[in-house]
Amino acid sequence: MQRGRRISEALLAKEKSDAHLLSVDKAEWYQVDRRQLSSLLDATFLQLSFDREAEEFLANSLSTSNSICLQTYYTLATLFLQTFITKTSINGVLDRGGMYLFSPQHFQQLLDLPPDWIAADKKMIDLGAGDGAITEVMKQYYKQASATEASQIMQWRLRQKDITLLPIDGWNDQHFDLISALNLLDRHFDPKSLLRDLRKTALDSNGIVLLAVVLPWSQYVEFNLNDTTSTRATDHITLDGSTFEQQANSLTEQLLIPAGFQVLRWTKLPYLCEGDSYRAYYKLTDSVFVLKAIP
Repeated sequence: MQRGRRISEALLAKEKSDAHLLSVDKAEWYQVDRRQLSSLLDATFLQLSFDREAEEFLANSLSTSNSICLQTYYTLATLFLQTFITKTSINGVLDRGGMYLFSPQHFQQLLDLPPDWIAADKKMIDLGAGDGAITEVMKQYYKQASATEASQIMQWRLRQKDITLLPIDGWNDQHFDLISALNLLDRHFDPKSLLRDLRKTALDSNGIVLLAVVLPWSQYVEFNLNDTTSTRATDHITLDGSTFEQQANSLTEQLLIPAGFQVLRWTKLPYLCEGDSYRAYYKLTDSVFVLKAIP
């Protein structure tokens, strides 16, 4: 009887959580307090909004979250797999934890792609691409799509999507029209080295950089090429400020401009993750920058 009561309480708590998460004002996910922005970020901010693709992702996430059989399978499989592989690889094996950042329409607006955009002669690379779900949005606009990824399981998922894999330490000697590093900077074992590689490749290619960073800033390294036992980055970076806007200012002034980048456009987007047996979905807040490398 006590076990049944606990299950009933858990289901009721889940129902209340879902109702709250689905009723929040999603317009706020995209809004900033422009009074807190530097003059540079205020002038280059692009206002986007909650769209149909984001709504569909949340609906699918809720359906997955409420599937008791599926969530039970995920839980049991995770308990078994976590003794062998990382959380990222577990998600790849189970094909769960799908992520959503932007729709094709938002991507076009961010990059300011013209109506007569021709994909036939364009190349892109997505660094740290995960399972390639977000890469697939971008690759619609490029003839050739490449990616890097540390997890071998996620590499398998990328191959399933016909995305060309390049070595983690061997991608920056090629030319790309777009170099994408989405939610990688705070997970990279050497973020300043990553910024140098992004700038060099963008300069050599005359391409642009699409950089997404979760704020508030928090560094954690899952794959460290220099020390496989460490979850700490080579450079410990602290951003100033307590609000999203203040940290976006600090990110630009402390990292992006000193690394040799010009901000063309930027926006605020929700970084959504598929839900589980506890929540309908998970959300982080992304600052997404379109950058030009300066000689």
